[in-house]
Amino acid sequence: MTEIYDVTLRDGNHALRHQLQSEFVKEYCKIADDSGVWAVEVGHGNGLGASSYLVGKSFESDFNLLTAARSVLTNSKLAVHTIPGFATIKRDLIPAIECGVDVFRVATHVTEANTAEKHIEFLANKGVIVHGVLMMSHMNTIEGLISQAKLMSKYGASGIIVMDSAGHFVPKDVQERVDALKNVLHVEVGFHAHNNLGVAVSNALEAQSAGASIIDGASMGLGAGAGNAQLENIIAVSGRGDLEFGISGLDTFLEMSLLVESSYPNNLPRTTSSSTQSGIAGVFSGYAPQVKLLADELGIEVGLLWGEMAKRKLVAGQESMIREIAQDLMNL
Repeated sequence: MTEIYDVTLRDGNHALRHQLQSEFVKEYCKIADDSGVWAVEVGHGNGLGASSYLVGKSFESDFNLLTAARSVLTNSKLAVHTIPGFATIKRDLIPAIECGVDVFRVATHVTEANTAEKHIEFLANKGVIVHGVLMMSHMNTIEGLISQAKLMSKYGASGIIVMDSAGHFVPKDVQERVDALKNVLHVEVGFHAHNNLGVAVSNALEAQSAGASIIDGASMGLGAGAGNAQLENIIAVSGRGDLEFGISGLDTFLEMSLLVESSYPNNLPRTTSSSTQSGIAGVFSGYAPQVKLLADELGIEVGLLWGEMAKRKLVAGQESMIREIAQDLMNL
């Protein structure tokens, strides 16, 4: 059976400029806990320890948000996203374990799995579930993706999550990658979609059909850039076919969706010409606000800026380079 992994309160925090508050976390988790989702991921958009002026300051600390979620989650697991470099073992991982986090996702760029070795090995020996995440997964060949996934598995990850951070994939791309990993790995395989090209739900269902045992989604699609695969739509569409998530019904997911829609009506993601351009270019969709701001400020065509960022293989965490690239384009 495929499990649903809810990223609304983490990836969705990108759309909220990391201003998520503990009271909303508690309200959402109370509903999610009855929905049948396997885990609810909570925190800053870039994960544990990421709050900073570079990528965005959190309104509340990791500890506050995790404590709020833990206080009401009894059926669903509490999960976090962690990127080595942002998160450290002593400052972030150990306190998160003490907060009662059940699932840790350790994420790296798709060519840099070796940077997760210490974090994964540490967590694998602490009695928690640890999964490896390969972000920007379109930026490697299938053979390279397999090689990096094997490293994470070797370090102790019990699952590998393929993350389409830029919303670049179409269903065929997803099917090829999930198939390839399922054929060689002896751990779970999951998939995380973004909606830049409008096919996030289709991609999520294609991953499930190809054998992925963990599928990510967010209520109202709340997430970076054009957003994630819309969780309630994954459930609704799967219920009309042969796909099975072991979910009792759609009503609770619609309640979660309505809570997000009514609480954050001005932050709901949508596909735009800019998000489509970023998806085609294969650039992290969370950069959309900075790209628009700089394009307006400097009078640069948005698509040109996305294209130049793609040429330089920009990845998440390199926000400071966007202005430099835009200024270089001004001097051409």
